[in-house]
Amino acid sequence: MKSLFRLLPLLRHDAFQSGSDLAQVLGVTRPTVASWAAELAELGVDIHVVKGRGYRLAEPISLLNRDVILANLDASLRSVLQVLDIQTDLDSTNRWVMEQQPAPGRWSICAAEYQYQGRGRRGRVWRSPPASNLMVSIALREDLPNQALYASSLLAGVATARALRSELAVPVSLKWPNDLYIEDAKLGGILCELQGNPQDRPLLAIGIGLNVSRKPEGLDQPAVALAEKVRGPLDRNRLLVAVVNQLHAVLTQAQQDGGLVELLAEWGEYDCLRGRTVRLLLAERSETVIARGVDGAGQLVVEAENGRRFSVNGGEVSVRW
Repeated sequence: MKSLFRLLPLLRHDAFQSGSDLAQVLGVTRPTVASWAAELAELGVDIHVVKGRGYRLAEPISLLNRDVILANLDASLRSVLQVLDIQTDLDSTNRWVMEQQPAPGRWSICAAEYQYQGRGRRGRVWRSPPASNLMVSIALREDLPNQALYASSLLAGVATARALRSELAVPVSLKWPNDLYIEDAKLGGILCELQGNPQDRPLLAIGIGLNVSRKPEGLDQPAVALAEKVRGPLDRNRLLVAVVNQLHAVLTQAQQDGGLVELLAEWGEYDCLRGRTVRLLLAERSETVIARGVDGAGQLVVEAENGRRFSVNGGEVSVRW
């Protein structure tokens, strides 16, 4: 953990605290406190600094708490949990959980207050101000059908949409293959990675990132945070629990006869592309098509201008509307 993150849980939003008091608690000098506060501000933490009064957060933050999360996980998930860890700062939660190498049938979960080398699809960097959003990764080895493995980003999308709709009553929709939207603004994304032979319980890592109180700046598309749609404080512990509990329920359902078919049908209920004219960005060209849902393998079904329908997978295209 970087030393500066020791300051974060001591800061309050309802009262100023002097630099000397904070320095005494932390066992450092007042200039060190000032330096750490400045670094946190550079990372996106909104801190009010007033000479003679000290430091105060501009708004309350919801820090992740391992004990609270563990106590509220479903008993069925706790029974297969191998690791649950909350990191203050980390390069990548996906990398961390994959390194835990959970045993067959077991789950490893990691969330971070700040992730400085988070990745999206095609290696894009994804960063978030500390203690503002939700970044959680789950690594597991389950007896999932091959089609469920390859459709894992869609299944994680179903789980996340269920959780947010149930907990917050927000109209979350899904954009193939791995994005979460509210109306036409991006709320978050999912990154799935597979390690090993699909025929032999491979390691599946599912990373989920959600804009909770802040949205990224400088994107080439509209973005939204849950705080813009929900009144009152948002508890990231509660959101994390809801998401991973639903993910466990969804992946359990995917292992049952007919479960994957049901889940892909449910994904279709949240589909924000169906019936829309979209542009497929292929490796060397683009094509305007109409989105027609997904097939039984979770591939996007599209209709070309000549009426021909065909399926594409996430490794082939990027969709823009």
